[in-house]
Amino acid sequence: MKTLLFILAALLLTVACSRRDNVSYKDDVKKALEQADLKDVTVSEDRDKNTITLGGTVHSDQAKAKAGEVAKATANTRIIANEISVQPVGSEQAKDVNSNLDDAIEKDYKAALIASGLDKQHVRFKAKNGVLTLRGSVKNANERKEAANLAAGIPHVQQVLNQIEVRR
Repeated sequence: MKTLLFILAALLLTVACSRRDNVSYKDDVKKALEQADLKDVTVSEDRDKNTITLGGTVHSDQAKAKAGEVAKATANTRIIANEISVQPVGSEQAKDVNSNLDDAIEKDYKAALIASGLDKQHVRFKAKNGVLTLRGSVKNANERKEAANLAAGIPHVQQVLNQIEVRR
């Protein structure tokens, strides 16, 4: 009887813990951002990748940093990808500058992959507002780490989101 109760308790605990990991934080993050007067920030969530992505536009680097801090405090178990664009008031050219920086980041990262020999792997990447997102697959954990380290060394990269999988 004790064994049956122990198994039942373990099963209930497992189910409870697994549900907690699959909780959506998107609405909570959005509400917290609105309360922090960051209404122009968009929020998307990928539960499978444990990621909250912030987008939209703010007028200062401080507001962008504040949005990241608010999101992290609200969804502390999620990875926060802060893709918010900073466009100071009266600066219509800021969007073009950000786009040009993202293009340069991608070109520099491609060159770094070629120089390291990782271009033969299945690494895909996309830069958006200084966030370099890595996807695809590599042969082992060392190559995954090397791809992320290369990305972190690229000029103007503010954050690396490493979603590369290791092939088994």
